[in-house]
Amino acid sequence: MHPNELIDHLLAVLVVTILIFSAIWFRGRWRLLLLAVACVSVIAYVTFYVARPVLIADRVKEDVVILEAYLEEKYPQETFTIKTIPFRTEGYESKNPYTIYVTFSSEPDAEYFYRVTNQDEVTQRGFSSTIEEKMNFLH
Repeated sequence: MHPNELIDHLLAVLVVTILIFSAIWFRGRWRLLLLAVACVSVIAYVTFYVARPVLIADRVKEDVVILEAYLEEKYPQETFTIKTIPFRTEGYESKNPYTIYVTFSSEPDAEYFYRVTNQDEVTQRGFSSTIEEKMNFLH
């Protein structure tokens, strides 16, 4: 579990706990209202936690389509392969799921990192090269 997820869970538990203890303190209508708010909070958090991976996966699929169109327009003679992060998979928790990795056939040792913004703007965020890493190691 990523530390951000742990913090999210702890905050949700804290809010629900405060609501339940407040409901114990009050009587009558206020008690029922606070318990209802606590139940709605739990349902909303669980719904968000279940729906979030689906929303991220859909967004990444849309981003891949936009990136493919961009790369085909910018590099018409080039073939490339696209990789995405398997969101919520062991070993990939700390990686940004919105980063898309592209390897061109003319540069099989280099991997470029792309990101598509909310305005459908494609930006290159960096690259990694095994040749560059070997060269740095030798110096």
